[in-house]
Amino acid sequence: MDIFLQALISGLLQGSVYAMLAVAFSIIYMTTRTINFALGPQMLVAALIYFTLAFGGALGLEDGQGALPLVIALVVAVLASILIGLLVHTLGLRPLGQFDPNSNIGWILTTLAIGLILVEAGRLIFEEKNRPVPPVIEAIGGQESILNIPPQKYLIFLVGIAIALALETLHRKTKLGRGLRATAHDRNTAALMGINTNFMILYSFGLAGAIAAVAAWLLIPVVFVDFNALGTFIGLKAFVGAVVGGIGSTRGALVGGLVVGLAESMTVVFQAQQWGDAVVFVLLILILMVKPTGILGEARIEKV
Repeated sequence: MDIFLQALISGLLQGSVYAMLAVAFSIIYMTTRTINFALGPQMLVAALIYFTLAFGGALGLEDGQGALPLVIALVVAVLASILIGLLVHTLGLRPLGQFDPNSNIGWILTTLAIGLILVEAGRLIFEEKNRPVPPVIEAIGGQESILNIPPQKYLIFLVGIAIALALETLHRKTKLGRGLRATAHDRNTAALMGINTNFMILYSFGLAGAIAAVAAWLLIPVVFVDFNALGTFIGLKAFVGAVVGGIGSTRGALVGGLVVGLAESMTVVFQAQQWGDAVVFVLLILILMVKPTGILGEARIEKV
């Protein structure tokens, strides 16, 4: 029972990270109907920038010495990730023309290629090695772990859920959110109604980049600055969460991310931790077979 309870809590905590990134995938999908596979590598770049400025001996300092205060380093990392997101669309996707999901996979392949470029550039500039980062919260009430789970993971959960809920509220209750949903429903009609759809698309890429940077900042004290985890696996699992919950729905992304985290952690209960990654993608296949639109997703009907 103790193992089950610990796996349940750990799954929810890890799933909150997937939920954050799944929301980022969904926001971009809403405005462009495409998948930005560069989001995972954006996490890696943001983590490398934050670590270098805060701990990595930037500007000629020795390793372990920060060139900037932690808060400023985080702000720089977030801004850099936003800029990368904007460049992904402006330089990589916009020249390809409007995305046609029926015949054109150029946008998706381009984001995948940009992601690979970001990872390889990180390897060349920063060298591929795990970099330990001190946790933001080392103890709660004098305790260094609660149910054998470090406080940093609880911070991940609180921030991740707060961001997901805040974005859900923003997109449901504000004029900006209504413009985003109108662009998602019919871009051409939204433009005729006076909505700046180009801004909405840039907004979605920039916001997704900011979310990726915050997720990296929360994660690196737990997984280190790891090229494989940040550059590949976490982004892919978050994408699975977005599909499982219903891509294009922020509520679905929140639910899907938590479901993926729980599915992965429950392998501990059955002493099959080595199958954790496989279980996530088996879950994706099952959802696509049973309910292709995801748990909270709805079929999109287009009239011709």
